[in-house]
Amino acid sequence: MPSLLRLKPMIAVLTLLTLIFISASRALAHADYVSSEPPANGTVTSAPERVVIVFSQELKPEGNTIRVTDARGNQVDRGDTALDRNDPNRKTLIVSLNPGLSDGVYTVNWKNASTDGHSETGRFRFTINTGATPAAAPLPATSGEEAPWQTLLAVGAGALLIGWGLRRRVMRQS
Repeated sequence: MPSLLRLKPMIAVLTLLTLIFISASRALAHADYVSSEPPANGTVTSAPERVVIVFSQELKPEGNTIRVTDARGNQVDRGDTALDRNDPNRKTLIVSLNPGLSDGVYTVNWKNASTDGHSETGRFRFTINTGATPAAAPLPATSGEEAPWQTLLAVGAGALLIGWGLRRRVMRQS
């Protein structure tokens, strides 16, 4: 029984450290894709004048890009990516599109620079279909966000290392 009594404080410490790591990982979250106009994998019935993307965190004024290409890979945006001046939260990027885009599938590649110092990238497609041509298959919206299992693995590994260190310390004191 004495070994069980020694383990209880260590279990409590490991639980506390795990909760701290989980809280810290949430605090260090990145500026992830939230929504867009045109919508990711959506279809619009007329050519949009611009692409607007909203992110989950405030962005820096520099270091952000949105590049829109047609099915052949030709750039169809004007290269004027900027923060939306009408968004007081500074979470929205805008890029102008060339006028008169034809029916087809367009790919939006984006890179943001959040104020927490991290940068995320992602892409999605949208389709312009005025009714003259059939729509193509969509591409899922993506971002550079870590998969949940990677976060859990990192937290678990950290907890194991801390537990191992605490165990060695307790064993030395015995």
